[in-house]
Amino acid sequence: MNDLTISKLQPLLPEAGVEKKQTDNASQTPFSDFVKRSLDDVNRQMVDADQAIDELATGKNQDIHSTMISMQKAEISFELVMQIRNKLISAYDEIRRMSI
Repeated sequence: MNDLTISKLQPLLPEAGVEKKQTDNASQTPFSDFVKRSLDDVNRQMVDADQAIDELATGKNQDIHSTMISMQKAEISFELVMQIRNKLISAYDEIRRMSI
């Protein structure tokens, strides 16, 4: 899995054995900002992979291993985003079906 993505998720996880106190004026970033940053990161990885492919095809870069690694990082990040999207849509549909 992509270490960069995991390290970005680490601050969101609760610390082991430590209770976190919630305050009314907590300076946490909204979920939408997290989603935007994550999508920007996935987009950057896909652009980097495309650039690596172009450089390999034109002969500027002869290292096929780094190109393949870049492609795999972009693919895994994209698959993660798609799975998160599918889960969000599923949750929305379930909430929508609830009777009030």
